[in-house]
Amino acid sequence: MHDAAIEWLAGLFPVVSRSGGRVAVMFTDIEGFTSCAATRGDRAALALLRRHDRAVLPALRAARARLVKRLGDGLLIAFAEPADALAAALAMQRAAAHVRLRIGIHSGAARLRAGDVVGHDVNVASRIADRAAGGEILVSDRIRAAAHGLAVRFRQLRPLVLGARAPIPVFRAKEIAR
Repeated sequence: MHDAAIEWLAGLFPVVSRSGGRVAVMFTDIEGFTSCAATRGDRAALALLRRHDRAVLPALRAARARLVKRLGDGLLIAFAEPADALAAALAMQRAAAHVRLRIGIHSGAARLRAGDVVGHDVNVASRIADRAAGGEILVSDRIRAAAHGLAVRFRQLRPLVLGARAPIPVFRAKEIAR
């Protein structure tokens, strides 16, 4: 990738550079999307994606998040601050009345590669999202620790084990009714 493209991407991801930086990473997925497409057809699947976008995109804009890429029926999103990622996830779940979103969030180091964010901590966020059920937000301890001021409670779940590294504490985040 040439330097002009790197600089443009660095503008999109001010907390991530070629050499790496701290970022909060969120993965989303729609529970039941594959089944919907298989049983109800592509038109129904596209309608579900439009409902997803109406629920998710306003929260991302409000949090000044960066949509890194679409992953079929899911998204990879980068945030400058962990609390912003959790606040956006809570807003997304409130708005997703007819879409069962699975959300996983972690923060840590990431690197830019051809417009994508990569690294171990990005993989951790993906594995956390894989564990979520529809309507759930699962987060790492790093996100939980940054949740000051948010009306949310946490329930500790089974830790995530990836290779020989120390287990990563995982929590279910649930908004407290106001």
